[in-house]
Amino acid sequence: MSFDDLKPQPPRDAANTRFPGPANDYGARAIARSRDAAASCRNVMDVAFGPDYYQKLDLYLPDDESVRDAPVLLYFHGGAWQHGYKEWNGFMAPVIVNLPAIFVSASYRIVPEVKFSAPLDDAVAALDWVWRNIADHGGDQGRIFAGGWSVGGTLASLITLRRELYAPYALPDDVIKACFAASGGYRYKHDVIAPGDSGKTYGDLMYERPEDELLAEPLHYAAGNCTPFYISWAEHDFTHVKQSSQDMVAALEGEECTVASDEFAGLDHYQFNLGHGDPRNKWVETVRGWMTKTPA
Repeated sequence: MSFDDLKPQPPRDAANTRFPGPANDYGARAIARSRDAAASCRNVMDVAFGPDYYQKLDLYLPDDESVRDAPVLLYFHGGAWQHGYKEWNGFMAPVIVNLPAIFVSASYRIVPEVKFSAPLDDAVAALDWVWRNIADHGGDQGRIFAGGWSVGGTLASLITLRRELYAPYALPDDVIKACFAASGGYRYKHDVIAPGDSGKTYGDLMYERPEDELLAEPLHYAAGNCTPFYISWAEHDFTHVKQSSQDMVAALEGEECTVASDEFAGLDHYQFNLGHGDPRNKWVETVRGWMTKTPA
């Protein structure tokens, strides 16, 4: 199974993570919970959408194999662009597949092994795979939703907003029916110091050129959006997450689209995401409601 062959990644320490203790604890807890979910859910693991190790998907499917035309949630993990696995997301699957719906957890190449826009390229390629193939697994290609936590929320927002990226794949402009971005960042300036005490900027880690920062900033693409967005963050989230999330809500509210937002009291960046496996959680209730009410 995919949980048994995770590619080693640089250690999450003070050189690349603001608070390595909570980040490492989150990863361990997410993996453990996702193992349990994989054992209890019907699934298809390690579906390749490209040749790289990280260009893979995990599909979590409804128990009833006869289900057809189910809505689909394509979800991206976090990890500050430098860490993370699709296996972090599986713990969310049970509260989605029992709608019934399909939960798709996607990996993507990480920095500094690659520069931007490689993670975004992978996110669009994952979307293309889902659109072309999900019907074979009982899903409805006309009801695909994008979501993600932390930088996964950034990627989900980018593939929703940047419809010009669809042309090489011949994807329809309305391929994503709504975006659920949780604790995402919406600006990544090249001259801002990245997490940790290495002294490296986002530009050092992520970009070939300073102007490439525009490729990673959903705020730059809000104008003209018509796709519904649900943006959320935690009360004790990172400052840049809270500030840019609020800015993103304001930017989208100026467009012709549905926008909802929530701040989750008493939680930090990691606690907020781990709550997304609880069917009583407001984020889960909101996402399930949007997925079931959106017409095919």
